[in-house]
Amino acid sequence: MRALLVVVLVAAGLWAGYWVVGSRVMDSAVNQWFAAPGPGLTATNSDVSVSGFPNRFDLTVTNPAIADPEQGWGWQAPFAQVFMMTWKPWHLIAALPQEQQIVTPQGPFTLKSSQLEASLVLIPGSALALDRTVLTGEGLALVGTGGWEVGATKATLATRLMPDNAQAHEIGFDATTLTPDASFRMALAAQSDLPEQIERLHLDAVATLTAPLDRFAGQAQPRLAGLRVKEGLLRWGDMVVSAEGEILPAADGTAEGRIDLRVENWRRLVPVLIASGLITAEVSPTVTRAMELLAEQGTDPNVLSVPLSFQSGRMSLGPLPLGPAPKLF
Repeated sequence: MRALLVVVLVAAGLWAGYWVVGSRVMDSAVNQWFAAPGPGLTATNSDVSVSGFPNRFDLTVTNPAIADPEQGWGWQAPFAQVFMMTWKPWHLIAALPQEQQIVTPQGPFTLKSSQLEASLVLIPGSALALDRTVLTGEGLALVGTGGWEVGATKATLATRLMPDNAQAHEIGFDATTLTPDASFRMALAAQSDLPEQIERLHLDAVATLTAPLDRFAGQAQPRLAGLRVKEGLLRWGDMVVSAEGEILPAADGTAEGRIDLRVENWRRLVPVLIASGLITAEVSPTVTRAMELLAEQGTDPNVLSVPLSFQSGRMSLGPLPLGPAPKLF
């Protein structure tokens, strides 16, 4: 009995020592990263603490702010928490606040949510390569500084490392009951009886990067090398849009390639293009006639099959020019 007690006490002491050492290593590593976050990045916080003894490492960063001023990206929040079990520190679970500030090259906005959680799994080893992630949010709203707001009742984003390519990740996204901005809904309601809310938005894709996502990513700075859309879906009332195709970045990061779209009840699409500002009401009869001619080439005149093309810095829907092509990096 005494020998068993000694074994238990020694094991408890070793476990406690492991936690103390691990927590100090984590605290030091996080503070070192904030002191030198990588090329082009700035990072600040007001406090870093580790708790959770004896079975968890619970990391709390207060007032984190991370930015890439040159590229125009940034993020800040009141806090960020990361939890991991002591026996599998390569599996991280994060809890994020209900309000976060995000800066993009297109302008700043606020991300609000009733619940936002994330899970991240690394591959054990010296490189600590990313294996898979899941980000789930409920009661979501994106609010812009100009007063615009879009929302979704629930959204899930998941990624998974491709088994045969260390630089490619499968991406799955699914959002339900999306609410466009009020000004867009008002403009659309004047010319269409589509529902105010989009029933579902879904994406199944593969993103190929220029370098792996691992602990050396700060030096390698991976960029998007290609995006293959295996399945895209938008369900909005009786209009259903499906998509597949591939786009690649040109030397300056501008999208090049083609996404093939299939639009059921395509006439619903024209008022959406007008309300979004992609075309004017004056040219809508011409656009409608062009789409009619394209739809008549198929077996069902209510179904339009048309390519969304990205070429020479421009974007077009079939023969219809839509403006500059987006930047992939």
